Amino acid sequence: MVLRPWPHGPGARRHVSSGSVQPTITIITPSFNQGRFIERTITSVLDQGYEKLEYFVVDGGSTDGSVEIIRRYEDDLAWWVSEPDGGQTEAINKGLRRATGDIVAFINSDDHYLPGAFEKVVALFERTGARWIVGACRYVFEDGSLMEVWEPELPTSPRHLWIIGPVGWPQASTFWRRDVFEEFGMFRQDMHYIFDTEFGLRLALAGVMPVISDDELAVRLWHEAAKSWDRRPAQREELLLLRLHLRALSHFERFRFLAPAMAKRLGLNRLGTRPRIRRLHRREH
Repeated sequence: MVLRPWPHGPGARRHVSSGSVQPTITIITPSFNQGRFIERTITSVLDQGYEKLEYFVVDGGSTDGSVEIIRRYEDDLAWWVSEPDGGQTEAINKGLRRATGDIVAFINSDDHYLPGAFEKVVALFERTGARWIVGACRYVFEDGSLMEVWEPELPTSPRHLWIIGPVGWPQASTFWRRDVFEEFGMFRQDMHYIFDTEFGLRLALAGVMPVISDDELAVRLWHEAAKSWDRRPAQREELLLLRLHLRALSHFERFRFLAPAMAKRLGLNRLGTRPRIRRLHRREH
């Protein structure tokens, strides 16, 4: 797939405004050597035409031409930096500490938003009073063909299985109110693969559930250089959840948790609840 910038060029953004007072949205893009994809990511944010946008790009010191691409759009960015860091999670947290938006999200530098995503998100926050929102996410291969659409839903299984599964939602189409991070803390920097899953689980076990939307808000690019291509590191980090969130369970839930947790540690099964996924297309590699 040839990834091209969207029709508008740098400095030529059309802002969409409404009659009501708009909340400010902060978007953070962490990046490292994603020069093949990052321009599409940046333009998908800017071409939302959202007037009250605070957009950060946090680059980890790329050497592949990414910085030159970012510089082309620096007039439309609230802040950007390119310097060595401890990885994706540290980069996102660096942006979160600077964020002033009412609503915050992060989009990776090989993913992008679909047109109208921000307007849909703001309308849903205003209508529901949600503290965080998750929409559907489209997964595509590099040639542009559709892999699947992840349609999120709320878990219906017992809470102890949320940890074992673990329950999760599509990151690229997730938005939070900033005060959620003020209350529950930032992403864990000792996690590099499922830190977003851990954060969502942290909220859910505290009784702060997302509002779910069937609207497709973002596109996740599935390619061999993506961190999530190899599931094994993520599966190893999933075992940390068994220890991290045990205290959130009642005594009865802990009793029910022991056997399936041991089975997971031994790799004997994949117990738990997974969000519903509507598979529209899959091809063999």
